[in-house]
This record gives sequence, C-alpha cells and structure tokens, in this order.
Amino acid sequence: MNPLEHNNSVSLDKLGIFSHLTSLQRKQIEQIGIIRHYNENEIVFYEGDQSDYFHFLIEGEVSIFKSTATSETMVIHQFRAPSLIAEVATLKQIPYPASCETTLSSIILKIARDPFLKLLQSDPSLSIALISSLTQKISALELSLQRHSAPNAMAKVSRLIRDDIAAFQRFKGIEIARLLGITPETLSRTLKKLKSEGVIKPSKREGITLLVPDRLLYYCG
Repeated sequence: MNPLEHNNSVSLDKLGIFSHLTSLQRKQIEQIGIIRHYNENEIVFYEGDQSDYFHFLIEGEVSIFKSTATSETMVIHQFRAPSLIAEVATLKQIPYPASCETTLSSIILKIARDPFLKLLQSDPSLSIALISSLTQKISALELSLQRHSAPNAMAKVSRLIRDDIAAFQRFKGIEIARLLGITPETLSRTLKKLKSEGVIKPSKREGITLLVPDRLLYYCG
C-alpha cells in the first residue's frame, strides 16, 4: 500500500521543492515516503538520533533546540510549513545535532535517505532546490548564533527586530522568548522600553513597526 494513500488531503504540490516534478516523479517519492501526523509539543527526533530520513514539514510548525550543560533548552530556530528540516545531518549521515519538537499539530513527510539521493542524481533541478534550502538554513543559523551571542537582552531583541521583524507577528511572545533564550518577562520589559523611546510601535494585529532604524542599530551592539 502507498504510504500516502491513507491521507488524501496531503499533496506534494504543497512543497515548492516538489512542485516542478512530473506526476511520475511525485509517485516515485510517494513510494519511498511515509506521512506522519504529530500532535502539538511532540518530539520528531532527538539530538543524537540517527538521521536516516529527510523530513519535509508539510503542515504545522516545529522548533529546533539543543540542551545546554545546565539542562536548559536553547531554541536554535523555528520553521513553519512548507520547509525541509535537518537536511544537513541527513546528507552527511551524522546523528542529528539538535532535537526537533512540534509547536503546532503538524504533518511531516519522511523520506528514506538512500532512495531519495538516487532520485536527486536523476533530477538535477531537484538537487538545485535542495541546495537552495541548505543555503537558507545556513544563513538562518548564522543569524541565530549572532542573536544568542548578543551581550544582553536588549541586543538580542533588537537583532531579531533587525533580522526578522515578521517573527513578532508569526510567533507568540513566549515562543520569541524561547527563541532568544530570555524570559517572557524580560522580553516584555525590553519591548516596552523600545516603545517608550519611540523606536518601535507594537501591535497585536500587525506585530512590530520599526520607527527609528538608526536607534535600533545602536541597541544591536
């Protein structure tokens, strides 16, 4: 039985990386793929697990995190569908360097590594799409590391506003706090300070509007 046949609502067309494929090529992927449904706050894989599968997030949202030496959780990044997750580890055939947990009910297409790599060899355009995804992930990781290395909470928040202001519309306050490695209370105080100084204009509906970019850069450090 085709692993995808039990859920007719799921289509590979939802993933841009597969949108250019022919019907036959999509069917080949379906034959080596497994659809998994995850509840909110469910672990997809743990840091150190073997990376035998590519994970394509079709619906929902996941958080990538690491456990620190003090047993605290450091959120590295959050991804919303459609997205490819942890493909670097799978390509390099190394254990996952971080854990993955759903933050919303999610649907993930898991594809066995070796059969999928054979498909990549026969379809250069699909390989290019994968390389593009890797490039975006590297950029996202660099920005995440910059934010976590910021000297204080103000710098962390300011850098996130500078790099991804839309995050304040996509995510809840508690999720942003986790992403920055600060408490929700600290995030709230920092945003209030930026608002009181006229740097930003927060809105529950529109997220954050940046009013004075030069002043924000000063806080970025």
